[in-house]
Amino acid sequence: MSQTVAQKVIARAAGADSVAVGDYVTVTPDYTVMQEIYFHRNIKILERLGVEAIRYPDKVVAVLDHTPQAALGSEHVIRNRESREFVRRTGFQNFFDAGRAGLRHLVMVEQGFARPGLLVFSDEPNIASIGAVGALNVPISTEVLVSMVRDSNWVRVPASVRFELTGTLPPGVWVRDLVQAICHEYAGGDGLVQRCVEFGGVSRLGLDSRQGLLAGMYHAGADTAIADVDDVALAYVRERADGRPYEVFAADEGAEYDEVRTWDLGALEPFVTVPPRHDEVVPVSEVAGRRITHAMVGSCASNRIEDLRAAAEVLRDNEVAPGVVMYVTPGSPEVFAAAAREGLIELFTERGAQVLSPGCTTCWGYLGALADGDVAISTNQEHYAGRAGSRNAVINLASPYVVAASAVAGEITDPRPMLTMQGAGHAGR
Repeated sequence: MSQTVAQKVIARAAGADSVAVGDYVTVTPDYTVMQEIYFHRNIKILERLGVEAIRYPDKVVAVLDHTPQAALGSEHVIRNRESREFVRRTGFQNFFDAGRAGLRHLVMVEQGFARPGLLVFSDEPNIASIGAVGALNVPISTEVLVSMVRDSNWVRVPASVRFELTGTLPPGVWVRDLVQAICHEYAGGDGLVQRCVEFGGVSRLGLDSRQGLLAGMYHAGADTAIADVDDVALAYVRERADGRPYEVFAADEGAEYDEVRTWDLGALEPFVTVPPRHDEVVPVSEVAGRRITHAMVGSCASNRIEDLRAAAEVLRDNEVAPGVVMYVTPGSPEVFAAAAREGLIELFTERGAQVLSPGCTTCWGYLGALADGDVAISTNQEHYAGRAGSRNAVINLASPYVVAASAVAGEITDPRPMLTMQGAGHAGR
């Protein structure tokens, strides 16, 4: 039976030669990953059940990425302390605390947990970003407790669609614009529901941009996503695998897809997603001139070094406008350190942006919350009412280029006129 990449990964985890679309199979994950809110809740459940330690601690990864800046009065101060006490008491190794963490999406890749051919159970679909190195994310939300305890769970084998990338991103256009183009066509329907999006032609993008692309597929309706593994991805994995095994899978000739489609990167333009739905995507020209009060660069969609370089390209010769608050959140300590070495932290600070420590920060409103009447343009993942504070605030979604240009202008703005042709638009290629 010809198999897609997703089928091969699931078959391996199920100990089977092959699996068919629609099958319900029991699999053993290579890892289960969760953020601290789930981790604290789950260890409290284990304690109530009399379970004093995690049975398979080497296969569980917990990351403090939502509340590393827990402040006075926050319930997370105590919860995070209790999680740390559990870690010390049990010797649990794969806990990434504030200062060691960043978003678990990046921890999985940077620390070598995500590797080709591996299956990962997680608490959210955006962790499909690990597909950039050939690992398959299966989001199971609260059921991470099951695989945390039993080292197994069931999955439904998804159908797959194949998206092939061609062309080159024009200056001022970012991989986020491709995500938005896909959301525009698919987020309002069921074309990607219960499907895995399999990407080819990804060598046209940097590894960071591939992660951002895959992280956005949930908002287009997909269950998960994965990319072809090229030499760039393999070199990255070999550097971080530390001898741990992996297996590169490619789809069989004759593998069945619900849809096969080509996306020409060169035909894209800057887009803005207006609230409240992810399919409400328009060219930036249609909303240019709308006043903003906040600009945010960060989240699992756009918090890697390539994303920060894109924002910095706009801000290099420009400053954040009076009346605009701009936040920049690197995705991990590794990204923060790289940005510091390249002078980006200094640049952002000098141009009037606030650089936050790694974490989810403005994406879920734990930092940089919005008040009534605020209008934000953001690289974050969500823009429904109340996502980052007041239900009477407005959130628009866009690329780092558009966000930075809008911060400079004080209104939603096409970034292309601000960018010099030399060097612009190359960071994500």
